[in-house]
Amino acid sequence: MSDPAENGSRPRSAATGEHGWTRTASCAAEHLNQLQWAAALLPPAEAARAAAELGATGLAAAAVPCLPAERGEIHRSGGSRTAPAVRLPDGQLISALRAARTVNACDALLDAAPVDWDAVVAAHALEPFRRTPSRALIARRDCPDALTAALLTPWHPQVAGRLAARQKDRPSAAGRSPGRRYEPRPPAGRYELPDTVRQLLLPRLSGIRGPLLRLLLTADKIHEVVRATTRLDRLVAAVDRCDHNHVRTMYAFWDVVGAELRAALGEDRKAWKTAAERLPRHGGSLRGLLDGLGEPVPGSRRRSPDLRVLAQAPPKVLASVIAGLEDKALEGAAEAFTRPNGVRVGGELLGTAVAAVERAGVPARRVFARWTRTCWYAWDREPAAAAWLYGLDEKLDERLDRLARTHPSLRRRIAATQPERPPATDLVAALRANPGAVQAQLVLDASCADDTPWAPLVEAHTAEPLPEPVLWVLAARDGIPTVLWEALPTAPLSTLAGQGPWAARMSLANLSDSTPNRGLLHYDPDIVTSTIHEARSAGGLDDRTVLTTARPAGAVLRYGRHLSPDAPGRDSWNAACAKLIADAASRSGPGFWHLLANRLPTLDGTLPELLAPRPGDATVAWLYALAEDPVPPHLAGPVPALLERYESQVRAAVAHVRDAGDAPALGFPNREAALHWLDCEWESLPAVARVARTLRPGLTIELPRLLDRYLDSRGRIAELIPLAKLARQTAVRIGDRHGEAVAWAALGVALNRLRRYDEAVHVNEQARALMSATGDRDREGRTGRNLGRALRSLRRYPEAIAAYDRARILFQEAGLPVREGNVCQDLARTLRDAGRTAEAAAAYREAIALFTETGRARELDEAKLELSRIT
Repeated sequence: MSDPAENGSRPRSAATGEHGWTRTASCAAEHLNQLQWAAALLPPAEAARAAAELGATGLAAAAVPCLPAERGEIHRSGGSRTAPAVRLPDGQLISALRAARTVNACDALLDAAPVDWDAVVAAHALEPFRRTPSRALIARRDCPDALTAALLTPWHPQVAGRLAARQKDRPSAAGRSPGRRYEPRPPAGRYELPDTVRQLLLPRLSGIRGPLLRLLLTADKIHEVVRATTRLDRLVAAVDRCDHNHVRTMYAFWDVVGAELRAALGEDRKAWKTAAERLPRHGGSLRGLLDGLGEPVPGSRRRSPDLRVLAQAPPKVLASVIAGLEDKALEGAAEAFTRPNGVRVGGELLGTAVAAVERAGVPARRVFARWTRTCWYAWDREPAAAAWLYGLDEKLDERLDRLARTHPSLRRRIAATQPERPPATDLVAALRANPGAVQAQLVLDASCADDTPWAPLVEAHTAEPLPEPVLWVLAARDGIPTVLWEALPTAPLSTLAGQGPWAARMSLANLSDSTPNRGLLHYDPDIVTSTIHEARSAGGLDDRTVLTTARPAGAVLRYGRHLSPDAPGRDSWNAACAKLIADAASRSGPGFWHLLANRLPTLDGTLPELLAPRPGDATVAWLYALAEDPVPPHLAGPVPALLERYESQVRAAVAHVRDAGDAPALGFPNREAALHWLDCEWESLPAVARVARTLRPGLTIELPRLLDRYLDSRGRIAELIPLAKLARQTAVRIGDRHGEAVAWAALGVALNRLRRYDEAVHVNEQARALMSATGDRDREGRTGRNLGRALRSLRRYPEAIAAYDRARILFQEAGLPVREGNVCQDLARTLRDAGRTAEAAAAYREAIALFTETGRARELDEAKLELSRIT
């Protein structure tokens, strides 16, 4: 049987390319974060060494630059305008808070700079803040517990209500990200109130609003809220308004209420029915409700028992109560879910309640099907209840049929309740005659339960496409051919991964492909997360299989990094990752994380492929070790010889990159081969530079100058900066003034390319001064030209003109007419920009004469054209 990655690869967009997923998403900072997360899974000693190694990679220097976060700008995503920037002199925050008139103004003051909470606490003790600043202070997550308690005394509902804003995690200025990044920060974890604050709030539950009530309802402390409340109806209403972010809270609340009811009522059918009628609207405590079940409530009309309460009853009681209710009473039991302003996520609870009714052995009734027409997202988790209701309501059946196409467990459960079919004599004809998902499942189960005849199916599909539901049923079977897999309609990869183990493998192997219905050019983080989650939960694959199948490797690392601490299966996922990484790290030794950091951004393979050793890794490992530790005596001889050969190879490759004619002896067949060698060897070069600083310092000093054009052509000129700084330090250490000048000049080139002109001016001035002191007129002139470019870009025209004049004189004295012509042209452009047209024309004519003399046709044409424009 063929590999799923080969058999099921979906077509990749041409714009994506071989490594298209990194083209727009190659944020080096994110890759570094992923590796740091992976390193943290190791034992402490290994994790510390890995962190140190990652910190020395220089990967962050190549990260996509973040744009400055400007307050008051309109964000592209939401279109909303942020509050204007607030700047306060030191020590005036408290007076400004007291003078502010709105809560938004106070929020802006607190967001503007780090807050001195000790000073705020002292100011409140001397003179309590008014209601408006109190509401802003209490909404901060970093507000001290003591101040929070003080702001709640004396009690005011509006001040207490702002505690709920802590769920939104308003970051302080000190903790806010300094720029707009490619990917948003992971969402903050759920905030939990400290116990001291909870104890202040519990006696006042009846005066607390819904958002704060939901903040009190943490999974492990719901029981104390349920027992402390004196307004059970308000608590139920707060839970009813839970959204999808608080579904666990909703379930936990009803579990706690059910446990209390089961302990008090046992299997008393009458008591359960009365409690279900009264509980959602009971204006007292739960204890008061239970104590008064046998007494009538004056002035209240009789209502149907609430299904949410009945679902907590023992199965025997639930079946007995439901059997004794007529259809109209049952409609009333589900009113909390079905009315227009009912439970916000009522489909969740209704699906669970109906599943409890089915498990209790209650016969199916048409009214149950009418309830559940809207439970669209519940039936894939409760397939038994869906099959129980199938055939009772036409509209529900239509929804279930549509859902069954892409949910194999639901489709199989419904098919199991239908009459069996005889084996088909013509499988293709039977499938075309029964195009529904459930009917197609019945046909295939009856005709080929174990072995699918793919050849006739592919032949029939090639002649005439099979119906879409039939294709979905086939996708859930092992070994589906590529032709049928690619014929599936456009759907998220997570949907495809849920069809079964085979489909899950194929989806995981194609995480880097664009999703046609979204038009992506790189893998989408949400699609990756949902696909891996679906493959783990419904695809029948264990974590190790997922890790060894999913590609690219960065996708699984990102998924693990963003798993919330309470996510199911997080520990098993982390353990599987740690096992793979620890095994690879123990085999590789030093330099392992340095290799991963440079390999991850361009790798389209799986995690084992990322971790697998490659030719040359051993060299990088010992070079990395030498870079960190003194050179052992037994390597003092061989290492310099190796570095000498390495330098010859680098110079040969650079000669091709610079188009300098034939390469030296250790050459390459062409320029492409030289570039490919530099690309592959780049992960070794920083380690080589660190080793060579003591054994062959000339190589460390020369590397930035040699590699500047290569890095510029690859768009990675920022990576030249750490090399140039290392070269400068090495030259200073050994007293090489000329080498120091060369290193300063290389750094100036990088800063010019990165448009960091203010820094470039200082660096180029230092380089020119050192070149002058060492007598290198050629390099002094080239550095002067770089200085002139930086000054011209800053519109410091007089200084730029002086720099170009000096460079021209140096080239003239050195007898370099080509470079003299280039600097004359630069001088002419600067004079033109400064408005000195006559002098610019003279400089252009001088450049034209030099280009004519040296036969530089392209530069000659440019100079003539620019001269004609100003004359």
